[in-house]
Amino acid sequence: MRDRLCDRRRHSGKIWRRYPGRVAGTGGSGAGLRAVVLVESAQAAPQTSHPESALECLPECVEDALQVLLAAPPEPPEGTSDRAFVTSLTGESSRLSPMWGTGLIERPVDWVALAGFMGTGKSRVGWELSRALALHFVDTDKLITRVVGKSIPEVFEQEGEGYFRACEAEVVSRVSRLEHAVISLGGGTFIHEANRAALLERGPVVVLWATPETVYQRTKHSDRPLLRAEDPLGRIRSLMDEREGVYRQGTIHVHSDGRPSEEIVEEIIERLWNWSDAAHAWAESPEPEAVGDRATD
Repeated sequence: MRDRLCDRRRHSGKIWRRYPGRVAGTGGSGAGLRAVVLVESAQAAPQTSHPESALECLPECVEDALQVLLAAPPEPPEGTSDRAFVTSLTGESSRLSPMWGTGLIERPVDWVALAGFMGTGKSRVGWELSRALALHFVDTDKLITRVVGKSIPEVFEQEGEGYFRACEAEVVSRVSRLEHAVISLGGGTFIHEANRAALLERGPVVVLWATPETVYQRTKHSDRPLLRAEDPLGRIRSLMDEREGVYRQGTIHVHSDGRPSEEIVEEIIERLWNWSDAAHAWAESPEPEAVGDRATD
């Protein structure tokens, strides 16, 4: 018997509708590809199966959840207005995005991931970056909650970190094959070597930075598992120190302290143009260097 997590279509009391969805990165060029996705009209039932029995079904579960996510209108992160991202740009920045100016369709990259510690702004900046570049937006933590049917804290508490990391690894494997997407990663995703290698091989990874104090102020009212300590700020400082060397392996580094998201997005896109121009120059040189291994501050 297939695990219920994977074979949701057999659940009693469920009504499924067929929706045509634009699916990117599912084979061929990905452009204009149409696929049929299944959208569950009722709220997912609680998952009662043992997590180990569902591991073999994770690829199918992730694929189903991803197609539903891509077919639906993107949901802005909490505190972000649901509007097209617009800002005033001048000079060289006129090539920043297909959404600025008349008829501009040029963008520096078709895929980019955002990494960094929790509370550095990955979800909000990633969503606005995707709007600016007219790309899909995928938040890996939200995708995992769709797959499992539980919040991230619930997954940690009820299934354990090992199960969460297995889901996370499968999600990274899948989103690394997407076309035309901005990927917002969980705070610990980039720490794991296999995830990091897959992401850096796929394209540029932008790491967002903030001070421990800023991170604490942004996250102190959340229920994140890592903050369940007697001294949350001290815990944040310790973890950020531990992870700094790994985060430094990202492609581009941008600080988010005290800056509006529009300004951060503008800097990221300009830096992506610099990276893209350099990548093309190195690729055309007699002995091209590996661009993915060169971090820019």
